[in-house]
Amino acid sequence: MVKVTWSARARKDLDGISAYIAEGSAYYAERTELEIFQRSLFLEAHPKAGRMVKEVGDASIREIGYGRYRIIHWLVSDAEVVIIAVVHGSRKLTPGTVLARRRK
Repeated sequence: MVKVTWSARARKDLDGISAYIAEGSAYYAERTELEIFQRSLFLEAHPKAGRMVKEVGDASIREIGYGRYRIIHWLVSDAEVVIIAVVHGSRKLTPGTVLARRRK
């Protein structure tokens, strides 16, 4: 089993998504936040799941999806995965933006 942790910036991403959705529905905000978190736990058993983030081109930076959201994670080692971002699929990402999150 691989240890999955969340960076502070990724938690902030998820809080922002939840707050935005809560403007229309507290129920769906809570549900979305829980589902994204639960989806990330899939990585405990399958750390190499998903695809390489095309904007970065680094095999250690991968993503899995939930609805329209991209859950971007960093394969730190065979024993550790860090969730570094949760972004809406329509959001433009740059390699610098994603790689900077690895250091936070």
